[in-house]
Amino acid sequence: MRSMLIVAFLGIVACSDSEPGPTDVAFGTTALVVVVNPRVNDANQQSVPPPASERSGVRLSSDDGVSATTDDDGIAVLAPLDAGVRVITVSGDNTGGTFQVTMEDGALREVAVAARESSTEIMANLDYTTDNVTELTPSTSLADVNAALAVSDTVVFFRGGVYEGDLTFSGSRVTLFGEGALGGNVELRGNVTVSGSNSRIRGALITGNLALPASGVGLSFSRVNGSVTAGGSDVTLLGNALCGSETITGSDALVIGNAGAAPTTQCP
Repeated sequence: MRSMLIVAFLGIVACSDSEPGPTDVAFGTTALVVVVNPRVNDANQQSVPPPASERSGVRLSSDDGVSATTDDDGIAVLAPLDAGVRVITVSGDNTGGTFQVTMEDGALREVAVAARESSTEIMANLDYTTDNVTELTPSTSLADVNAALAVSDTVVFFRGGVYEGDLTFSGSRVTLFGEGALGGNVELRGNVTVSGSNSRIRGALITGNLALPASGVGLSFSRVNGSVTAGGSDVTLLGNALCGSETITGSDALVIGNAGAAPTTQCP
């Protein structure tokens, strides 16, 4: 699921002290998260533009007047942006060029780019809309959480806190949108299985194992302490901390910028 591309970065575990991190974006804000020059993991199966080495201190400026500078992990958040086609200018010691993104009102878009001295190319590009939203809190029963994850074409917004028990994404095109920073505000204490196609998880700490048997499934800005098994095609693992083993048997996997996965084997 090319639309499943869920932004990449290397070791996304620390946010800039002066600017918001990628999972600090308020739900419903028209925002662009940009990851500059993420490393390509060994398990990646898709062709992507080769990234350069410069990540921190890269300036990103939108044509509607919003600017931000990447942190040590190569991440910057541009928000709030005007809806429409936005031209983003990239500038740094050894980076330059521009790229375009289309922003829908109230939607989040995540882009990973390979930024070189005179040109910038998009490596991954996805958007999150806010239609058909279900909001959950840690007091929601496990049965009701799984019921929400069974409804197709839904964004399920998890408020910060601890959610106990095993979760199953049985609906298709279901997005778990977690509140808070990586490994922080949304903790899923159990195993997670994504059996519905084209679903995704963003911004969660999973203490158990994660199974991705469906096609087009994606995981971003999350931490998995257990194992990750991905058997479906077009699975995307972007910008996560994968602290257990990962086994990818499906085709056309996009695996970029994940700490804990070779060649970056140390899990923060």
